[in-house]
Amino acid sequence: MTLNRLDRMWGRYGEAFRLHAHQLLLWAHGDVRDRFHPGLDEPSMTGLLADAMKRRLSEHPGTPKAFDCYWIGDQEPHSPAGELGNDRLRLDITIIRNGIRPRITYVLEAKRLRTGGFPIGEYVGEGGMGDLVSGRYAADAPEAAMVGLFENQTVSYWHDELRRRFDQDTESPVPQLSIMQGLVSKVVLADLAGELESRHGRADGSVLILHHIFLDCSCRSAPSGP
Repeated sequence: MTLNRLDRMWGRYGEAFRLHAHQLLLWAHGDVRDRFHPGLDEPSMTGLLADAMKRRLSEHPGTPKAFDCYWIGDQEPHSPAGELGNDRLRLDITIIRNGIRPRITYVLEAKRLRTGGFPIGEYVGEGGMGDLVSGRYAADAPEAAMVGLFENQTVSYWHDELRRRFDQDTESPVPQLSIMQGLVSKVVLADLAGELESRHGRADGSVLILHHIFLDCSCRSAPSGP
């Protein structure tokens, strides 16, 4: 498989792929919004979203036929350096475009955000943005998305926190985020408000378009029953 073949697939299907990936995430968030509570860890939160996407594709009568070509991965194993077994990395949510060769994958890397426990540093660092920018995740994709699952504060607060970290990285003598274009507002779906976009250079000379999506997962009381 050559990069040119992947480039052609992204060039042909990428715009619709981006739109459909955003729509699946929006639907999923609406479907499980009331199930988020403080007792959930991050994998459980992303698992709820992935399961909701799967139900939208396989069960929901209102899902358009244009979505029949997609398959959802939940904690899909990933071996960028040939890792085997339990040493493989795990991608939070993957949306795979079937029916073409080579297949292309939209990676959604999600990070929990909450003051006093889950700061923006975890969002931008290793295990989050850092793995996308370095190419450990989505190395053959020209774009991917970070999903901030914020449990308190507001979208504006987390925007300010992210901009602060971008400014710090730009001013650092050893920048880590390879920022080519800073954060700008982006509208892919009108109902998915507060999205930002940035662009980053990778070591292989490619450019990564990174979407920053923020989902309100405000903490609810943990369920009292089993």
